[in-house]
Amino acid sequence: MKVFLAGRIALEAEGVAIDERHFPGRQGRLLFAYLVAEHGRPVPRDELADVLWGDAPPATWDKALSVLVSKLRGVLGESGVDGASALTAAFGCYQLDLPYGTWVDVLAAESAAKEAEGFLETDESEKATAAAALAESVTRSPFLPGDDGPWVEEKRRELAEVRARALSALAEASLRTDRAAEAVRWAGLAVEAEPFRESGYRRLMEAHVAAGNRGEALQVYERCRHLLAEELGAYPSPETEAIYRSLLEAPSGGAAAAISDATSTPAAAPAPPGRRNRPVLATAAFVTLVAAGAAIALAATSGNGSKAPSGVPAPDQVALVVPKSPAWAGDPSKAYEDAFDGWRTQGVSTQVLRIGLDPREPLPAHVLKTIDNVGLVLLAGQFVAAKFVREFARHPHTRFVVLDPDPQRTRLFTAVTRHENTSDVFFAEGSGAYLAGFLSALMAKKEDPKHPVISLVGISEPLDENVWPTFLAGAKKAVARVKVLLGYSHDIVHPVKCAAIASRQIDQGSRVVYADAGGCSRGALTAVQENRGVWGVEGDQAPNTAFGPQILGFTVKDFGQEVDYAVQHYVDHTLSHCHVDIGIEANAVDFQANNPLIPQRYLAELMAVRHERMPTWRGWAKALCGPPGHMSVRVQHS
Repeated sequence: MKVFLAGRIALEAEGVAIDERHFPGRQGRLLFAYLVAEHGRPVPRDELADVLWGDAPPATWDKALSVLVSKLRGVLGESGVDGASALTAAFGCYQLDLPYGTWVDVLAAESAAKEAEGFLETDESEKATAAAALAESVTRSPFLPGDDGPWVEEKRRELAEVRARALSALAEASLRTDRAAEAVRWAGLAVEAEPFRESGYRRLMEAHVAAGNRGEALQVYERCRHLLAEELGAYPSPETEAIYRSLLEAPSGGAAAAISDATSTPAAAPAPPGRRNRPVLATAAFVTLVAAGAAIALAATSGNGSKAPSGVPAPDQVALVVPKSPAWAGDPSKAYEDAFDGWRTQGVSTQVLRIGLDPREPLPAHVLKTIDNVGLVLLAGQFVAAKFVREFARHPHTRFVVLDPDPQRTRLFTAVTRHENTSDVFFAEGSGAYLAGFLSALMAKKEDPKHPVISLVGISEPLDENVWPTFLAGAKKAVARVKVLLGYSHDIVHPVKCAAIASRQIDQGSRVVYADAGGCSRGALTAVQENRGVWGVEGDQAPNTAFGPQILGFTVKDFGQEVDYAVQHYVDHTLSHCHVDIGIEANAVDFQANNPLIPQRYLAELMAVRHERMPTWRGWAKALCGPPGHMSVRVQHS
């Protein structure tokens, strides 16, 4: 059997073709498409009602759904499939089981795009072209044209991503097989599909150069620059700028070689076990350090091969400083070490240093000696970094990066602001809080449509300055009239304080409590568990699964991404001075809704909002940093 969902819905089986005219209207097509997408899973009847009628189902929706299912069984029967056996009902659910070997166009497209990327990794360009062409041809047609709703929009976004990947693979395969004109065509379509993805512009520039159109390549850069400036207030990345400069500087006829030099990368090593979405970017500095055949002398070596004076760091050596024992419950040092260890496979020399946190103890001599001879030092958190405040000025040629510091005006904050060899990488938690607020408001409205109330239990207003405004904004985005209660524990250890705050909020009508106060949050979620009809959301980086069915989900912080960001930008020569925020765009922050009792339409709305441009916190730290800068890695060529 073949099932077509892109464009006009159709079935083909045993030589019989069933087009969408045989389906019971718009709702019949939508129901069939949803059951195909969920094939093999029992789908609750109320979930199907959400998909078909949204917030306004008819009074007789249950009977209407039964009629639609009966008609779909008849359609399946026309194609030679036993409809009663394929579309079954049990325990308030419907389940569609397609015959073994059924081909579904949208699922095949997703699989083909993935296969094409795999063929490119193994340098099988012709196979990559064939697989990507299948994905592109399917996704060229719209998904369920004429229909709308959260689930339909979500599937369209997913297929748009598949199409972008397929077009990118076609362009890359065409470049590798010297089909420059085809590469220009596919790369141009990829830019149209995802106009804010810079990598598409870089590939289109490369395709134009391969086709001998240097002027067209320069115009592509200008399109990219103008779009980013007008729409996002941003500038092209260093990788894109490098290609642009190479085109300007290259002599006539040498543009292809110049752009090849600007985009060349070393062979990427496999990502370390347990780490997903690790960015391994093309970096001119990193290529310079490891490219085969290059006779390179690092700053630790003078031009005549003699050892450089003490105190001049080796730029390809990086150290991570962690506490000897966890500084607090949930200390992320292990996550930092795991991510840091992965950089060894990328050609970076790494060292882990362990120190005690007693402020009365001086830093060990071997630690001081090490940080004077490495290019980058990562300081794992506030407590570790506090012991290095005086060292920032004493080691001016070493870059120091504080990972996840306390965002208040502390001595450490002042030191990072003052010295140009220092930075911190801070989680922009606002996006996770925004999504938490969005879902909380929807669930509160479900529980009390007339007077929806939600609440937040935080640590303190200054410390949560990047959380509560976006939590409030997300809630108002979902339900404009929702009331939001704020409470602060001024404590991250004792659960009893958060329990008392959450209990007061629940007494004031809160139907969803967002707990974001470290270890104290446990008390707030306990209070939730003791009040039937109240939901909780965990604001820390991991779920408290012990709290049971009243927890809607949890925000996530990937501490390893802080390490990845700092090291990657260091070897790229793009590590900014002062404060750097990383968030959902870098997979460092997210929100996971993991409760099966959340209505499917709410999850679809949540997914739709996640793909929008969410408001972010631009706190006081930004105003005190001045213009971003970087310290160059000293590299000498012999």
